[in-house]
Amino acid sequence: MEVKKIVLHRIDKEKKEKGTLKFSNKLMEIDETVIGFVERLIKIYNSKNPSQGTFEEDDVNYPFQVKVKEYLENQDFLTFTTDAMHILKSRMDINTTTGGYVVFIHYVEKQVDFIISSMMDKDTQYTNTEELGIQKLMTLNIEKLARANRLNLDKWKNNNGRYLTFIKGTRAVSQYFVKFIGATDISSAKENFKKLKDTIKQYVVEEKISRKQQDAIREKVSSYINKCFLDKSDVEIESVSAIVNTQSPLSFLEFISKNEIEISGRIGIHSKGDFDNFTRSILKEDGYHLVFEKELIKKGKITRDGNCIVIHDVPTDKLNSTFDIINSEKDESITE
Repeated sequence: MEVKKIVLHRIDKEKKEKGTLKFSNKLMEIDETVIGFVERLIKIYNSKNPSQGTFEEDDVNYPFQVKVKEYLENQDFLTFTTDAMHILKSRMDINTTTGGYVVFIHYVEKQVDFIISSMMDKDTQYTNTEELGIQKLMTLNIEKLARANRLNLDKWKNNNGRYLTFIKGTRAVSQYFVKFIGATDISSAKENFKKLKDTIKQYVVEEKISRKQQDAIREKVSSYINKCFLDKSDVEIESVSAIVNTQSPLSFLEFISKNEIEISGRIGIHSKGDFDNFTRSILKEDGYHLVFEKELIKKGKITRDGNCIVIHDVPTDKLNSTFDIINSEKDESITE
């Protein structure tokens, strides 16, 4: 990992008040301390299972992307970040927000360029003095990222998928921070649930989990997702991880991180169809396409007899209407 440029600015703001900006007048010198700071920040960021998005098409009302383009052309990181702070302040001038420190970092990892914009709070720490006393220090608490965003410059240049990510941090990703970056919010639920299902399959195979346990895991995850839908709450990947492996609740999260799988840390559900791959079975063959709720198997409504699927207790009128149409078509062909 190479840190190319880094700078720290500050926005002072209390609730119901306007914010004021405090700017650094130069970039930080990149030494071992700064590199260690960035490495720790990135590690914490990755552990939060970011949500994905892309830039809004309207770059007039969402100019952060314009400022990034200008930076890539002129390489003036200080101007780029001060311009970005003015955009942030305009989004934060509402009653509910408070200020903090904002660090901007341009770094390269695995030959890919990234820009991170991260908001942090100060925290009270204590240290000893030479006289063996105790001294209070105010330090940046990197362990508690309040809000953060990362732009994959290579993906963005090549228009390759979802190049923006966000983390929840110590506060929910506020709408003003999403608007500051100018991101579409956030990758589709259907896409995320498909990735989640595929990733669970990969995980249980790698961990050599028995078939019986796999079925139990899928059922529990499905129940959790359905509960979130009914409660109108987001699906938390951290909670899914605890369901997938109760003995090691973070194991599935580590698997996602290790394999660099892009699944949003929080998945908002808009309709039941978003997660039907968890609750429905689909069987496609020549001439038919059968879709049914998995719950019907447990209820005995749908059973298997060798290579045959048996659907029980289908209403008579629906059977009649289906087979009457087929019989009618047969009669017409015979007449002709």
